[in-house]
Amino acid sequence: MTKRSYIRIACYTVFALAILMASVAINTRNMNTYRNELELNYQQSLMELSESLDSISTDLTKELYSNSAGEIYDISRDLYAQCATAKNAISRLPAQQMKLGATYKFLSQAGDYAQFIGNKIDKGEKITDAQHKSLNSLLKYCQRLQESIDDMVSIVEAGGEITSGEVNSKNIRSISTLSDGFSNGAKIFDDFPTLLYDGPFSDQVLNKKSELVNNSPVISSDRGKSIVSKALNINPGRINYETDEKGRIPCFTYKCSRYTVSVTKQGGYIRQLLYSGGITKSEISEKEACGLALSHLKNIGYDNMVTSYYAVDNNVCTINCAYRKNGVTYYSDLIKVGVSMADGALLTVDANTYLTNHKPRTPSKPKINKSQAQKRVSKYLTVLSSKRCVIPKESGKEVQCYEFTCRSNDTGEEALVYINCDTGDEEDIMLLLKTDNGTLTK
Repeated sequence: MTKRSYIRIACYTVFALAILMASVAINTRNMNTYRNELELNYQQSLMELSESLDSISTDLTKELYSNSAGEIYDISRDLYAQCATAKNAISRLPAQQMKLGATYKFLSQAGDYAQFIGNKIDKGEKITDAQHKSLNSLLKYCQRLQESIDDMVSIVEAGGEITSGEVNSKNIRSISTLSDGFSNGAKIFDDFPTLLYDGPFSDQVLNKKSELVNNSPVISSDRGKSIVSKALNINPGRINYETDEKGRIPCFTYKCSRYTVSVTKQGGYIRQLLYSGGITKSEISEKEACGLALSHLKNIGYDNMVTSYYAVDNNVCTINCAYRKNGVTYYSDLIKVGVSMADGALLTVDANTYLTNHKPRTPSKPKINKSQAQKRVSKYLTVLSSKRCVIPKESGKEVQCYEFTCRSNDTGEEALVYINCDTGDEEDIMLLLKTDNGTLTK
């Protein structure tokens, strides 16, 4: 190799190193810029959370002191809005790192409770002593939470960084780290009292026990393996027991190839089934997929199910299936099933809602007939079909309704209107969203 060649190689090497160093410098600068912007957004969200908690504390105090129905109603509405603002601030923070899960639940319950109180006042009812006591408890916990968040704000203002969870300023001594503040904030709710009221975040809804599971016999882990074997049509020897789940519905968890399956320890019901692989082609129709979904459910012990709506994504058809008996569809007892569009194989099952709500029911005779109920539907809607059903309310209660599938005379779009079988009241309206990939409700 000539001297000129060595010089040329050396020049190329130096040039490549220069480009590499420049690229590293640019990437480092961009990363630092991104980190600084992220830190700024975190700190702004923390400040917003602190301000919202101050407003929530003020509103709770006013609601405790007020004796005016109109004033309590207005305060309740503002309190609900402030809780929503605080939850929005939490959604922009690293909630897991900051251990804000309990805080989010508290704010959900506080806002929900405010709406509950507002609805009572709107109906002309008064706050009971027990409800006054609950408001007082909410205030005390809010004040403790506010103190914890304000401590975090002080640490941040003194140089602490949320992105690292530690205080980085060299000038700070003998001050707790942000991570300590996060842990202390989470401990506030260790003894938070149970709130009983009608609302989606009430404890009786969040902690609802499964009547179906609790009244079923306990099974062994080997029996659970047999249940998985039947569901997947796989030899039991290929199925591995993984762990116990000790949640609201205790389960055995199994692994087999790309499948993970949870089976309830009582009753042996498949609570969840998940396939982690991808589906690369579509060979069957959506109608076939819906039919196969019901067959799969029957095979694993879920009978009397009917399909409602479905959506196709990445060659997987996900179908919502509801329990139906004696001509009544129970939307409380819902199971989501994923079917491969390649060969119809069972890919996913989510039976949490079904297992939580399913129980023996005897529907009462409707106080109004279908014709009377249909007259309660807006005159601007054309009724296409109808059926009887039971729908869940946010409070956890169930309501018997007539479901009317309608088309709007104004927009041409379809909707579901639910009329109470006993009162004739309009209980709910769901919009039907029809796309090339299926139909969903909103």
